[in-house]
Parts: sequence; C-alpha cells; structure tokens
Amino acid sequence: MRILISFFLLSVTLFGIELELDKVYEGPKKLTASSLGVSMGLPPRWSAVAKRGEGLLLFTNDSNNTIKLQPKEMDARRALDYLSSTHYLKGRIKIFPEGKVIRLSSYIYYRAYEPDGVHRDKSVLIYIVLGPQNRAIRMHAVYQKADETKIKAICMNIIQALSFTPTKQLKSAEADLEKRLLGAHVAYMNREGAYASKREIWLCSNYRYQLKGARTVQGGMSREYDLKYGQWSVENDDLVLKGDDGRELLIKVERRDNALFFDGQRSYELNNHQCR
Repeated sequence: MRILISFFLLSVTLFGIELELDKVYEGPKKLTASSLGVSMGLPPRWSAVAKRGEGLLLFTNDSNNTIKLQPKEMDARRALDYLSSTHYLKGRIKIFPEGKVIRLSSYIYYRAYEPDGVHRDKSVLIYIVLGPQNRAIRMHAVYQKADETKIKAICMNIIQALSFTPTKQLKSAEADLEKRLLGAHVAYMNREGAYASKREIWLCSNYRYQLKGARTVQGGMSREYDLKYGQWSVENDDLVLKGDDGRELLIKVERRDNALFFDGQRSYELNNHQCR
C-alpha cells in the first residue's frame, strides 16, 4: 500500500494543469481546481469532470463507482454535526449513517452511510477534509459493496495528494448554491389545487431556518398559517429543511437569469432582519 501511495504522489506532482469546466480529464494527473480551491491528484484509470456549482465528479469506465468533491465552509464541530445527520444523493436517494464517525487526524473525518430502499446494493463513504479559514472539502464515494477496500484506498490517495490553494476567493463562490443561500430571506408563491400558498424562508448563517407559511383558499375566504423552525442544508440542487418536529421538506432550487426559483416558482429576495 505504501508503494502504491508513493507512486501515486510522485506521478501527480509531475504534472499540474488548471481544471476547466465541463472538460473530461484522465488520470494520473495533478489538477489545480480553482472551483474547489484545491490542488489534487487524479488517480490512474479514473476520469474527472467539473460542473459549475456541482463540484468535481470522478468516475471510471469499468464500474458505476463515483467520487464527488465539493467545497464547503466547516470547522471541526460542524464537520461532526454534518456526519451525524442523514443526507441525500442525487435523485433524492436518502442515506443513513452507519457505525461511528472515524477521526483519521485533526483535519480528516469520515463515516459510512447506507442508502434506503432498492439502492442497498451500494455503499457510501463521506469524508470531510478541513483546511485553513474554515474551508473544507466534502468528498463522498458511492460504490458497490465488493469494492470497499479499493475505494477506501483510492479516497486516501486523493486526500494525501490534496492541498488547499492560498486564496479564499474561489471562482465558484457565486455558483455555489449553499453560499448563495447563506443568510438569505426569500419569499415565493405557489398554487396547489384550490389553495394559493406563500412561503417565507429565513436561512441563517448558523444553518438554522425559520419557515413562515400561509395558505389561502381560492377567493380568499379562509387562511391557514404555520411557523416552523429547524436546520437547513443543501444537497445537490435541493434545499433540505429538517424541522425541529422531525419532519423534512425538500425544495428544488434552480438559478435562472440571476434569480432563484423554488419548486419552479420565482422567488423574491428580501432584507433579512431576523438573522444573519
């Protein structure tokens, strides 16, 4: 294993190129990814492609195994909180934490996850790599159970060759949905059958939220109000609201013409006087 890691680290330091969006790269290579704020090694026989606002996807042609890297703002406490929660893969596949959080060092944490339902043939590992100034990389691997040993070795090879770039001003700052929503106060309207509903959401910088909802029967004869609190996060293109009452709400968020659309409805950004 030491020989494999040494060969990988040596090979990726021989080359260094700036990653371009939507372009496929073949390993082994050293990639400088301004959209992630890191330099990293792409392993042999793996390919990589970066998508704006989605991070960097690593994949192979001979399996369905994937590894995805995304920039985050986290300290150790928030990393542990993150690894203690359920999450969602693309397609709204819910994954549940298994076993304990493993602390590999003062800046590397990971945990195993298990998908629900018909996706139990796959396994998931989520790594958090902490960097300077509360910067972090979230790396999650989705793989066939039989490939676990190999995937763990590949993930550690990537982490060994990873370094954070000196600047905090990342090119993808505006493209990152979580950064876009941090501290936001948005309102949008929706119609469900005979009901017209209005939602106001305050997304605080401590990842708490307040959701104020109002439903009006067609004609305005009757109104229903509710107020909810909880924790918010972003999973893929979904805003995930985990209520203090144990309920979860997933809202599809899209960006069009510099505006945010929630579940297909244009939202309006308001001043946030409730929280920051």
